[in-house]
Amino acid sequence: MTVSMTATRELAAASVAAIFANSKAMMLLVDDQQRLVAVNDAMAQALPGAHVGSLVGEDAALLVAARHVPEFRQALRDAAKGAASTQEHTLASASPTGARGVAWSITRVSESPCLIACVGVDITAAREEVEDLRARASTDQLTGLANRAGLLDHLMTMVGTGASVVFCDLNGFKSVNDSLGHAAGDAVLVQTARRLQRTVRGEDFVARLGGDEFVIVVPPSPEASFEGLARRLLRAIEQPMVLPGGVAATIGMSIGEAILAPGVEPGQVLNRADAEMYKMKSRKPTRTSAEA
Repeated sequence: MTVSMTATRELAAASVAAIFANSKAMMLLVDDQQRLVAVNDAMAQALPGAHVGSLVGEDAALLVAARHVPEFRQALRDAAKGAASTQEHTLASASPTGARGVAWSITRVSESPCLIACVGVDITAAREEVEDLRARASTDQLTGLANRAGLLDHLMTMVGTGASVVFCDLNGFKSVNDSLGHAAGDAVLVQTARRLQRTVRGEDFVARLGGDEFVIVVPPSPEASFEGLARRLLRAIEQPMVLPGGVAATIGMSIGEAILAPGVEPGQVLNRADAEMYKMKSRKPTRTSAEA
């Protein structure tokens, strides 16, 4: 039995219509005036309060966040001329926290009349997962501060600014860790991180480099002085720390500074601050209530 060309075309059209209606991907048809000709259910469901009928005839650019409108319009103009593209845009949303990211494939599917197909896939969950992994990769899991990777990333943004890099090393930490155990050592590190954060300014950046080493990055400011900061840090750290089991320990700290001058690599500045810290290394012993 031979199927006529007309029947084949009708079957193909019906199949395309079924795919358009039932696809989980967001699908739009847009004319050369950038008006919505057709919208599938997946697209309507992605916009709170919207439905297919209310969207047809509207400006297609209203579907994306305001900051993406110029780029989206340009993609539609390019597609109308035959240039396909793939782009990422955030959908319009009344709530920034509820905004959804969409990866679009935008291409012309008909020249006369001009129709542009926009097929979008929600990438919100994938992007959030990537951001979470990136945050974990740059965060010290024990203290919640930035880790070495996070510190180096931050230093790269501060290169040549004249910011101060303050290297802090605890005195007596090994004694606490060896005599009272790792739980006590972890408690010292966590309390140190909190005290450093409470002592610095809001614009200062605090990181745990590793072990009992911490780094503070201080943006240049007429009000900021290394001597003043060092005194505040020492006063904060040398207050007794209550550790698991009710044991108290008094920890010392040594501090050194180097400047992120133009033309100097962050790694070099860290090494200089470390060297300055060792010059000032305190001999103050660690005391614990267990020794009293």
